[in-house]
Amino acid sequence: QQVQVRSIENQRLQLQQQWILRGALDWAKLILIEDSKFSSIDDLTEPWNTPLMKTRLDKYVKDSKVQNIAVEAFLSGTIIDAQSSFNLRRLASRGEIDSNAVAIFSHLLKNLRLPPKLASTTASALAKYQKHQEQEKKMISGQVGFNTLEDLLSLPGFSYNTIKTIEDYTIFLPRKTKVNVNTAPLPVIAAEFGITYSDARNILAIRDNSVFLSAADFKSRTSELGIQVQSRNVTVRTDFFVILGQVSINRSLIRKKCLIERLPESAELIWLKDI
Repeated sequence: QQVQVRSIENQRLQLQQQWILRGALDWAKLILIEDSKFSSIDDLTEPWNTPLMKTRLDKYVKDSKVQNIAVEAFLSGTIIDAQSSFNLRRLASRGEIDSNAVAIFSHLLKNLRLPPKLASTTASALAKYQKHQEQEKKMISGQVGFNTLEDLLSLPGFSYNTIKTIEDYTIFLPRKTKVNVNTAPLPVIAAEFGITYSDARNILAIRDNSVFLSAADFKSRTSELGIQVQSRNVTVRTDFFVILGQVSINRSLIRKKCLIERLPESAELIWLKDI
């Protein structure tokens, strides 16, 4: 009976946590939608980039036990610009490998002290999968190939440590996207434009003084530093965001990660997983 009671309590706690996270996700979507109404660019100074620190929810959560037993409930979370990372979907399209994207990913891997050959391995596997989908006539636009970094574990050379190393700088998005130069970190900036860390730091320095207003503005201001970059894969606005959320109620803890696409009037959930 004690085991059954404990099992029911755990199920109840998990259900409460699921509802709290669902509400937090709706809140995050609202923040992003409202942001798009008043700003045509996305950068790290905007409200969506402010993490929700560990916040007590005790008075909103009830315990099924007697009232004098304390309930400890906390919610925390953060929103991350998914286009600040290198989109691995760029490596291949409809079964054809993009050599320029492979070179960028190779540069990034080298900067992270990982084997650069993993870039061609990933591109080949993605292209092969896409060709297979086309032959089977099951290809759906924007939904081809791998979906999360964990899918790379099926390829030779990839391990959990490798995924852990690249997870802050790479991502699989549903379609090809451009890199947001207002939010991209140092390794991504260096790899995307084939420049040294020193030049990438200079770009981040001028970004800290004033965000880039357009791809043309980015190219113009970096050229003043003597850095010549290609701006065809550059953007200052983001469509995809990653949301991380965590809810703990007493001994129960749930952590979720999701990808959403921000549309003109809404935000759609692409995937949701436990972490």
